[in-house]
Amino acid sequence: MTAPVRLSPNSALDVRSQFPAVGDWHYLDSAATAQKPQAVIDAITEAYARDYATVHRGVYQRSSEMTGRYEAARTAASKLVGGQPNELVFTRGATEAINLVARQLPKDGRNRVLLSQLEHHSNIVPWQLAGYEVDAVPLTPDGCIDLDAAEVMVTDEHRVISFAHVSNVLGSILDAKRAAEIAHAKGALLLLDGCQAVPRLPVDVASIGADFYAFSGHKLYGPTGIGCLWAGTTC
Repeated sequence: MTAPVRLSPNSALDVRSQFPAVGDWHYLDSAATAQKPQAVIDAITEAYARDYATVHRGVYQRSSEMTGRYEAARTAASKLVGGQPNELVFTRGATEAINLVARQLPKDGRNRVLLSQLEHHSNIVPWQLAGYEVDAVPLTPDGCIDLDAAEVMVTDEHRVISFAHVSNVLGSILDAKRAAEIAHAKGALLLLDGCQAVPRLPVDVASIGADFYAFSGHKLYGPTGIGCLWAGTTC
């Protein structure tokens, strides 16, 4: 395992030096994808170069060790959002996580989804492709999802409310707990797109009351091509 990086308490330079791709320029596109710190690069290289073996498919020592590290990553990812390891599955990204929910939920006559006007396409197109009718909540003058409007717009026909926890464009933060209360009052489920929230905010899915929480690795200083879907045990 890679040793933890120890930084002096007040040196921004020490933090910056952990990102080799930044160099002497200013990177301002972390909302799209984050640069990778050297500790992550080293861990990936070590896994492929020295420790690589099958996961969940071998009984020999190296396979067992690799499986243990894989499951330790699941535990860490679930802990990051306040969940349990058996509540979290790995996906290829947040888009696939949202697609999984959209494709697997039974409609049972409830074929509408309530989104907002600030959603990323990853939280729009999956619902359209899965056959949902989409309703979009407007924004408040300060760029937040208008939850007063959402409370009026949600009906018994809505299976899901699906909102960005933090906007990738505006940076506005959703009152996620209230969004959960609005959804559950109508018997709907709440899915939160946490791609921007998880790298920047403390997240506790149990406290929020969310039913699903999706986030990606590449915006969390991790590898591209992996994401997480947390699902509450009552779903």
